[in-house]
This record gives sequence, C-alpha cells and structure tokens, in this order.
Amino acid sequence: MKKTFLFFAMAFFSLNTFSQVSLSGKVIDKETGNGIPFAIVEVKDSDIKTVSQSNGAFLLQITGNNTIEITAKSLGYSSKSLVISPDSFNKEITIMLDAEIYELKTVVVTATRSERKILDVPQRVEVIGNNKIQGIPALSADNYLYSIPGVSISRGASIFGAADISLRGMGNEAGRTLVMIDGAPINKNDGGTVNWNSINTANLKQIEVLKGSGSTIHGGNAMGGVINLITPTPSEPLQGDVSLSYGSFSTLQTQANVSGIKDRLYWSINGSHRKSDGYITSQADEVDEFSIPSFLTEYNVGAKVGFQLSAKHKIECSGGYYSGQRGTGSNFTGYGFTNENLASSKGAYNWYTDINSRVSYQGIFNDNSNLKVNFYTQREYYKNIRESLKNNEIKRYDVLSTRDDIGLLSGYSFSLGKYNKLTSGIDMRYGAVDGADTYITSTDKVLNLGKMNLVGVYLLDEIKIGETPLSILAGIRYDYAMFYDGKFLVENPTSETAFLQNFSGDLNNANFSAFSPRVSFQYYQPQKFRTYLGYSRGYRAPVLDDLCRTGRISGGMKIANPLLKPEYIDNYEIGADILYFKKVSFSTSFFYSIGQDYHAYIATGDSIILNNKLRPIMTKSNIGKVEIYGAEFNVNFTLSNSFIWSLAYSHIVTNILNYKRLNSEIEDNLVGKELVYQPSDIFNTTLIWKNSIINSSVVFNYKGAQWINDINTEKINSYYFIDLQLWRPIYKGLQASLMIHNLLNNHYIDSRNMISPGRMLSLQIKYEF
Repeated sequence: MKKTFLFFAMAFFSLNTFSQVSLSGKVIDKETGNGIPFAIVEVKDSDIKTVSQSNGAFLLQITGNNTIEITAKSLGYSSKSLVISPDSFNKEITIMLDAEIYELKTVVVTATRSERKILDVPQRVEVIGNNKIQGIPALSADNYLYSIPGVSISRGASIFGAADISLRGMGNEAGRTLVMIDGAPINKNDGGTVNWNSINTANLKQIEVLKGSGSTIHGGNAMGGVINLITPTPSEPLQGDVSLSYGSFSTLQTQANVSGIKDRLYWSINGSHRKSDGYITSQADEVDEFSIPSFLTEYNVGAKVGFQLSAKHKIECSGGYYSGQRGTGSNFTGYGFTNENLASSKGAYNWYTDINSRVSYQGIFNDNSNLKVNFYTQREYYKNIRESLKNNEIKRYDVLSTRDDIGLLSGYSFSLGKYNKLTSGIDMRYGAVDGADTYITSTDKVLNLGKMNLVGVYLLDEIKIGETPLSILAGIRYDYAMFYDGKFLVENPTSETAFLQNFSGDLNNANFSAFSPRVSFQYYQPQKFRTYLGYSRGYRAPVLDDLCRTGRISGGMKIANPLLKPEYIDNYEIGADILYFKKVSFSTSFFYSIGQDYHAYIATGDSIILNNKLRPIMTKSNIGKVEIYGAEFNVNFTLSNSFIWSLAYSHIVTNILNYKRLNSEIEDNLVGKELVYQPSDIFNTTLIWKNSIINSSVVFNYKGAQWINDINTEKINSYYFIDLQLWRPIYKGLQASLMIHNLLNNHYIDSRNMISPGRMLSLQIKYEF
C-alpha cells in the first residue's frame, strides 16, 4: 500500500513538474548587444505573454512539454520568432532583434491604438524611424514630415514663424489633422492649431502618420489624418547628450537630454533654449522705417518617468513647459510719438506659454486582452501685441488668451478566437477659451469665452480570413459635442470698438453629433505584395474660435457663429506595396474624397472701416461640397542603417463643387475654384549616408504653386530648397556637425506672406554619454 501511494505521489509530482516549465531568456539589440526593456515576448497560439525587464531579461511559464514558437517585438525593432524544443526549456534563450532599417516592418500604434505591424493595417500608414530623425537636418519638428508624401507644410520665415500642416488636401485648417505626442492630442479646442515650435526635436524616436480619415478611432480632429510623435524610452542605466550650436542671425541654441533605467523604473529629462536676432520677414515693398528684424527667444523643458508595476502592467507620467517669443517685425518706439510710452519696447510680438502633463496606463491581462488609458492636460497662455499708427498716434491692443484642454482616452483590446480582434473605448475631452483684446491706448476691452465637452465611443474589429492573405478592418464611432457658456462682451467701449457693440452678449448653446464608420479590405503576402481598398468617414466639430470670437482677422473682421455645424469628409482609397526586394520598397496610394459642409469664411454683405480701409465683415460658415483627389508615390532604398535614400511625391487636386452664399449680389461664386494654400505637387528626396570619413545627409524639397485668395486670382509661386548636413565623431562621444538650410539661398514666399530667410548656416558641437 505504501509503495502504491509513493508511486502515485511521484507520478503526480512529475506531472506537475512536466506541465509547468519556466523558460527564461533575454531580448537584446543585435547591433549593440544591449538589453531591450519592455519588449513583448509571447507564445504563438496561446495566451502566454510577458514583458522584458530593464536589462532585457524575461521569464515565461510554459504549460506542457511540446515544441513552441515564441515571438519578441519592441517598438523600433523588427519582431523575431524562435522555435523552442522541450530540451531547450531549461536553457537561457537569447533573442536578438534588428533595429528597423526600413519602415515597412515597423510596429505602429496610431492606426488601431494597439501595436500592429505597419503592413497588417489596411490603410496607408507612414513612419519616420529613428535613423531618419537622427539624419535629417531639422530646425523644427515639422521639418521631418517633408519626407512623407501628401503632407503639406507651411512655415513662414523658417524658425521665426509658425507652422501649419495638412494631410491630403485639407487646406490651411490645422484642426483637420490630429497631432499627438505619445498618443495624447496637442491640438487646441480653441482653434485646432498645434504649436510646432514647442516640440523638442531632440526628444523624438519615431513619427507615425496615418493617412485618410482617422475619425473612427480618434474622433474629430482626425478628419484628414493623424500625426503621432513618439518619444524615446531609455535603455541604459545612465545616458544623455548635450549640444551647443551657433549660426546665421546670431542664432544660439543649447539642448540637453539625460535619462536612465534601473530595474522597473525609467526616467528622462530634456531641455532646450534658442535665441536669435532674426531678420526682416516683410517683402521689400512692405518695408518701412518701422520695420525691424523678427527676433526669437524660446525655452523648452520636459520630463518623463515610468514604472513597470509588474511584467504586464506599466504606468507612465510626463510633463512639459514651453515659453516662446517671436517678433512680428515692427516697432514704433524712438520716433517721438505723443503716446510712445504706451508702445511695447520690443515692438509687436507673439508670446506662447504651454504647460502640459500626461499620465498613461497599459495593462495586459490573462486572457490576452489589454487596456490602455491616457489622461492629459494642456494649458496655453497666448499674448499677441498688435500696434499700428494713425494720425501720428500709436494704436495698441494686446490679445490675451488662456486655452485649456483636458482629456481621458481609453482603449480595450481582446481576441475573439484566433482570427478576430476587437478594440473599443470611450474618449472624453474638454476645451475652454478665456480670451480678451485689451486696448492699451484706450479703455476698451473685448472678451470672448466659451467651453466645449466632447464624448466619443468607438468599436474596431480586425478580422483575418483564416490562413489566407485576406483581412478586414471595420469600425464605427459616435461622437457628441456640446458648446456652452459662450460670451462675447465689449467693456468700456470707445470709438475703437463701437462697431462691435451690436454683437455683444451671451451666445446660444449648441450641440453636434456624428457617426464615423470605416471598412477596408486587404490582400497581403509577406515579402511579395500588399494591396488594400477602403472607405472611411471623418468629421470635425466647429472650433471655439469660430463659435464665440468676434473681432479682427486678416483682411477684415469676423463675427462669431454659434450655429456653425460640423464638417464631414467621405474618403475612398486604394493602395499597394511592392515588397519583392529586401532593401527596396515601392508604395503608392490613390484617394478620392468628398467634403460636406466645409468650413470657410464668407461675406455677410456688411463692411467696416479698419485702418483707414473699407473691410468686409465675414463669418465662418458651412459652404457646401468640396472634391479632393490625388495620388501618392513613395520609394525607400535602404542598403543598411548607414545608407538610406527615399523619394516621395504627391499630386492633389481640389475643386469646390457647391458653394453657399449669404449675399449672391456681392459675393463671388466659388464653384469650380480650388482650395487656397493647397499645392498640386509636392516632392521630396532624402539621402542619408554614414561612413568612416564623414556622415552626410541631403534633403531636396519642392512645393508647387498655391492660390492665396478664394477666387483664384492671386497665387504663391512654386519654390524649392535644399538642406545639407555634415557630421562626424571627433573624440569619445564628441561630435561636430554643420547644417546648411536652403543651400542655394532661394528667397520665396510661403503661405503667411513672409519672405524666407535664405541660406542659414549652423555649427553644432555635441557630446554623448
């Protein structure tokens, strides 16, 4: 009896030992040998998954005694799979990952809010990887996007102006393109704008661009697409760099980054400062004795800390502060005007101060589901000093605005069997503006206030048709937005603001709602060919500036329109990728879009005298229907991490199909006209070559002609420029570089009617540790 009991006890113990096996190993960078933290390691066709530690180490609990296949993947690396036999279970496994050489293998998060290989998404997604970010001579973060076809960048006066970015013919409305940092939106609800100057170019690891409508997954501002800027996570116990550069117009810049990781905790701190005397940005025929160079002074600091709560749960917090002043090119002091003491000693200028924070959580659960929650806040203080001269007397008023944005974004993904994955979530956002035009040379004060709540619910279904090359992506989202507490008030009025009196008072509340469906089909054979076909609908709710602000704009005056409705776009798209060549890829996309209820300024029929000129009174309205179609082509040739060449070209046509006029007697019929500030042709080619003698990169950009008025009678001519960067190591972490922007010294006009600075040189010394 004792022998029988002993036999069964040993058998039971052996069975438990047999069924539970620990598989340990390490995920490392193949080139450097360094451990890769927070890489996902999973067993194929099972729910067994873990995340590597700070040194790349991982531990899997394996059930059974059969041969398994494990896969390791991490952002910025090609995923790798290994087949492990039972006799290797007790051995240390090393998984070496290759850094992404070209972007077609990259893991992206923007398209579905969860990690997907870029070619598994049946939609056009473009990626700028770390190699390009390190090689492109960028003065600002938007400079990196020139290499993406279909992206139109308008940046008047280089670093001395602001940037507007649109995707696929969205025109000069910045709010039609959603921009995020680590998944948190940075568009303001007030105007939809993004302060690209506030983004530290030295704190970027990867940029993802989602083409076509992204409203199904991201809501309103993603009407034309999404740009997601991803910051790096440290991989060493202590690492960092510090740089100093000096260049044209006495431009001095310092940048510093330091970060580290220990066990489950990682952190980073970054900062930058830039100052420049600037140059006169006005065109020659607009320069007078009051014109001065547009100066620049800006500071930027940011920090991030993350903690791996366990192998499957992580929390991350980040925050940033930015302050930037840019002169607008005029100064009336020193001329003996009677009220000169009320003028700004610096002249007219813009001053932006941004404070932002983000807290995110990621969790992987036993049923192979995962949850992501992202909470963010953003506050911008904006000051714009505006001065003019009338009858030898200075007229000044300061635009002061506080813009708040708060949001909570969530996404929960889970599998329904082997070939079906669902993602759903709820997004909540809040935006508010508290603005004032405060007149310094009179008693007037003009206030505009408003708030907006936005709630969205979405569901996304990813279906793979068995083991075939076919897959389907379908989803739908419902958004509801509410505008409330809107006010436009004129206090202590004089003749300066008498024309605004009729518009003073409380504004009506308003609400909007929209459904944003999408469906796309894909045929994909790895290393051979991919093609996809899709439809998506996007929308954008009105921005607070259009709903509650009455005041001066370029060329006239605008009145608030709280009755403004959302605008919509229906996008049809087909694309293909040729993947037969390991080091060369060819991609193309064709799209056709119809925009409904597009927003545009239209004349009310009334006029007003401003600055001694008769100006029209405008209002933002839903003008009707717009047609947008085009083609994009992209070639990437990557010999190695040391040699990268890319070519990007897009051709886009816009056409107004239907135009609603308030007053047909005085207002032009715009049917058949093109949208303003949208070039038909955009071309870029980028070459990055790293070698033992000297590293170099050359960037050529071409932007076609653009209409600058609605009736298409005035245009900005096409232009091109070449940027060059040369750099090489000097001694143990020390590096010197020379950047030449606009190498051929071309002078051109961009969409803000500013003349470019011409050739700009910058010499940089950088130390890395």
